[in-house]
Parts: sequence; structure tokens; C-alpha cells
Amino acid sequence: MSGLPPEFIQLVRQKADIVEVVAEKVVLRKQGKNFVGLCPFHNDHKPSFQVSPSKQIYKCFACGAGGDVIRFVGQMEHLSFAEAVRHLAQRYHLPLPQSKGSLSQDYERQLSRQEKLLEILAMAADFYRHALRSQVGSAAREYLRSRRLSEETWQQFQIGFAPPGWHSLYEYLVNQKRQPVKLLEEAGLLVPRQQGSGHYDRFRNRIMLPIFDLQGRVIGFAGRALGDEQPKYLNSPETELFNKSQVVYGLNFAREAIAKADQVLVVEGYFDVVALHQAGVAYAVAAMGTALTPHQVRALLRYTQSKRLILNFDADPAGFNAANRAIEAIEEQVRRGEIELRVLVLPAGKDADEFLRQHSVSEFQALLDQAPLWLDWRIEQVLAGRDLSQAADFQQAYQALVQLLAGLGGQWRSLYIHKVAELLSRGNARLSRDLEEDLRRAVRQYRWSKPRQLSANKGSKLLQSESHLLQIFLHFAEYRREIRQTLMERELQFSFRPHRELWQRILELVSAQPELEDQEEALLTALRTLCAQDDDLNERLSHLLWLDENTRVALMRPRMVVRAALANMELEIRQKRYRYWTQLWDQAFSEGNTALAAQYQASIQQEYQAIRALQRQVQLNLEDLLETPLAEEWT
Repeated sequence: MSGLPPEFIQLVRQKADIVEVVAEKVVLRKQGKNFVGLCPFHNDHKPSFQVSPSKQIYKCFACGAGGDVIRFVGQMEHLSFAEAVRHLAQRYHLPLPQSKGSLSQDYERQLSRQEKLLEILAMAADFYRHALRSQVGSAAREYLRSRRLSEETWQQFQIGFAPPGWHSLYEYLVNQKRQPVKLLEEAGLLVPRQQGSGHYDRFRNRIMLPIFDLQGRVIGFAGRALGDEQPKYLNSPETELFNKSQVVYGLNFAREAIAKADQVLVVEGYFDVVALHQAGVAYAVAAMGTALTPHQVRALLRYTQSKRLILNFDADPAGFNAANRAIEAIEEQVRRGEIELRVLVLPAGKDADEFLRQHSVSEFQALLDQAPLWLDWRIEQVLAGRDLSQAADFQQAYQALVQLLAGLGGQWRSLYIHKVAELLSRGNARLSRDLEEDLRRAVRQYRWSKPRQLSANKGSKLLQSESHLLQIFLHFAEYRREIRQTLMERELQFSFRPHRELWQRILELVSAQPELEDQEEALLTALRTLCAQDDDLNERLSHLLWLDENTRVALMRPRMVVRAALANMELEIRQKRYRYWTQLWDQAFSEGNTALAAQYQASIQQEYQAIRALQRQVQLNLEDLLETPLAEEWT
């Protein structure tokens, strides 16, 4: 028996979308009413695995595997029934009931609260839709028609209008429908007055576009100003239901089309998505006014087998910056070949909505099919506006391209060095050959220069050292005070962002509850609970909060590991100082300032001696292993 109330298990089944859960593990394609893919439970060579969204079940017609969403998670993750239920509850933010016999009153209140927020948002969406079709919405209707959006499209995306008054929604939901003001504020619909008491409508005189979750439920709104109000677009604030870093606008409408087209188009604006869907390009979505996040990218790519992602942002400076931010967010995956990234720039600086008002969808589709790979687009941006006949422009372009090429893998690097040489030579075959050789040398030198070596070192030894130090702090309570005090005394900081985030949370918890520092399980439980509320953070930190067998073996001598880890962290700081003093010495020496160069030389020597001593500390030799005792857990 799972020990969980039957009502709770049924609730998990209702909340969990089996297509969404399975799509994280299997690339699914729409086929009739169902989705098909390769079975993850045997060596499948043809799609024999089907998922039924209407019945919320899966079935493999080759090996016989099948069941509901709980069964799938249990089979994939090797979990018991109760563990699979808890796994899904955590994923869908359903707090576990406290009592085993039935849902506790507190738990029922928590569920009722979320359902109430969803109900209020749905009622608000109905109010805005009604307002759009009423007399007060005449100007909004004309605006939508000016964008050539049909009433069928209004209906599909549930577009509405927030009247210009300060209390229109308040009057309807609070005074007429008797909804609690506090819940409307928590849903992001009302704003408390800064002076005095009372609330007013957050959205006024705006075209309203509901934001949906994957189940098609309204979780927030985007409001487009009808007049000159600023900002032009106003989103709901982050709430219990709405997290803009995890939501992709239009994905609830687009996911089947993404699977069918085997690609996803990411545009900048909400109305770009609406216009593209109306034109038949139904695999278009938009980020929520921010650069793409890892969570959003994972959500998009689970529906495409080719992993083809096309960015189409505005051709103004803000659009270019947004495109570059989006590329930076996924560049590492792109370079590894995990994502086929392309960038579409429309003529005359138009966005998709503007383009479709003046051109046919076939013209848009033709440009989409010709969208260059991200690297070609980046090269175009480097060369844009530069006169390569001018020495300064040529040198700037050359250096930027060397840096860009150095990050590529061998085959791609060779291909693009040849291509860049042709572009820089402007058709001069002899110059192209010479430039290709120069580029190869420059790229090779850049790749094996000090910055590259330091990056590689930081990505391996330092990363491992910081991870081990945090793992020992979390799982060996007797070392906590020593680690914390040493970090403070030596002024050492964690270099990697997930480690800094975790350390900050640790310090906040210990500051609020000092007794946690001596309680191994209590601190771990508190941190695991915090991370369980943030999927991205939990993914980044799970290897620190839960130890596998290999890690436990690596930490068998915690005293020695702590010493080596602290030495590695200090070594990183000392090496930076060494490079800094060396650069100053080079500059002073080249300027003939021998007195100043001598002072820098003394600092260089001091750092060198410290580096040598630290390097000896991080070397693990046989004598260390023999002299350092095992942790009590292994003795």
C-alpha cells in the first residue's frame, strides 16, 4: 500500500498530463488522436509506443509495457508506486497530505486555494472577453481588425479588453461575484494603493491576452496598451501559478504543430504568435519578455526530434540583443550539436506580424526555410557595417571572428575558417589562401593560450573541489564550522553560480536557525524542501543534496578532501593575482620603469611561492592516503 489517500492519488492523475510527462523521455509525433514514438522500455526500431491524451494512458504494442502516468514514471525512474506519486506531486506543485487516512484540512485548503486562483483568473478572462465585444470595447475591436486578426482568432486565443476605468474588474469580481480582494491581489489582478486603503485594477485600457499553462488553464495575462500608456506591454506579476521564466506563450496551442513540423519558431511578441497561428504557422511561440531560460528550452525541444529551433526577433537593437541573449543561454548545447539553432531576420526590420500584413505566408515560409544557422548569422553581425578595406575595421572583424571560431569543434572549425577567409578576402583567391592559414594559426594560438587553459582548469578541478566541499559540509556535520570559518578567514568565495546560490541559502538558513549547523538531516531536509520548489535549481543542485555511491567513495577521507578543496579555491585566487602582477610588470618593463617593475617582481615572487605551496596541498599521494583516517561511516 502507498499510504497515500485515494483522493490524492486520483488528484495527481488528474493534474499530470501524460503527454507532457512522456515527452520528456520520448520524442512523440502526432498520429490521429494519439502520439507515437520509440518505446523507451526495449530496443525499439520502429514506433510501436503510443500515448493517448484522451485516455491518459500509454501502450507499447511490441513489448507490452503500458499503464497510466504513475506507472510510466515508476517504470522509467525505477520507483515504487508511492515514490512515483510523490515524484509527480512535486513536479506539479501538489503538497503531500499530512495524514494517511484522508486529506488533511490544511492540505484541502491549499488545493482549494490554487483552484480558487485558477477560477478567479478564468472569471477575469471571461470578463475581458465580454468587455471586448461590448460597447466599451469598440476601439479595441478596431485595433484588432487593423492588425487583420479575425474574430475566430480572437476566440482561439481568448483575447479580451480591460476597460479604462480604475475599478471595472474590481466592481465585477468583488462587488458582483463576491470574490475575496486578497485572492484577486494574489492572482495579480488588483494592486493595493500605496497611500490609504483599497485596491485598483492592474490592467486598464489594454488589449488582454491570457497566458495559459499546458493544460490550457489561464495562469496570467499580458496587456497591450491601447493608447500611449507605458509600458506598452504589461505582464501579470509572478504568482503562485505564474512564473515567467518557466512559461512559453502559445505552447499549449503549438505543441502538436511543433511535433508535426519537427521544428519550433520562437518570436519576440505575443501578437507575432497570434498572427503566425492565424496564417497557419502554428509551431510559433514566444518567450515571456525575457531571454530563453533552460527550463523553456527543455519544454520546447521535448516536442521535436530534430531539435531545430529558429529564433525570429525584431531587427532593431533591442531585437538583436534579445537574439544574442537567447543564443548565449543555449550556446553550449548548440556547440555540442544537441540543438540545431537558426536565426531568421525579416527584411526591412519587420517583425512577423508586420511582415504577414504585407506579404503572403508562402513568402514568410520561404524565408523561414532559408534561415541561416546561428553561426552564419553571428558572422554576418560581425561583418555588418564594417568596411574591410579599412585597416581598423578589418582588424576588429578579424579578432572577433577568431574568438568566435575558436569555440567550434574540429570539423565545424575547419569548415568555417575556410568560409571566413573567403568573406574577408572579398573574392581574392590568393588572399583567401593566405588568410586561411593566418586564421588557423590565430585560432590555434587562441585555443591554447592561457585563458583557454585556465577555463579548462576551472571547469574540472575547481568545479570538483567546490562540489566536494559543499557535499562534505552538507553530509558531514562535524566539518561545518571548520569549513565556514576557513572560508571566511581566507575570504574565499565559490566561483560557480549554482554553488554560490546554494551557499547563500545555507547561510540564510543557519543565520535564521543556528541549531541547523549541527543537525545533519535537518539542514539537508530544509534545503531539499527549498530546492523542490524550483525545478531548475533542484536539477543543478541534486548531486550535492543526494550522494551516489561513487561520490561517497570519493569522500571517504573528508579531512583530506576539505584540505585539498580549500587549497584549490585559494589557488584560483592566487593565480589570478599572479597574472595581474605579471601584466603590470610587462607594462612597466616595456615603458622602462625599472623601479616599478622591481616592485611588481616582488609581488610576483610572493604569489609564486604561495601557488607552489598550494599546489603541493592539492596533490593526493600515497602518504596522504595512509596517514588520513577514513570517515567514521566507513570504519
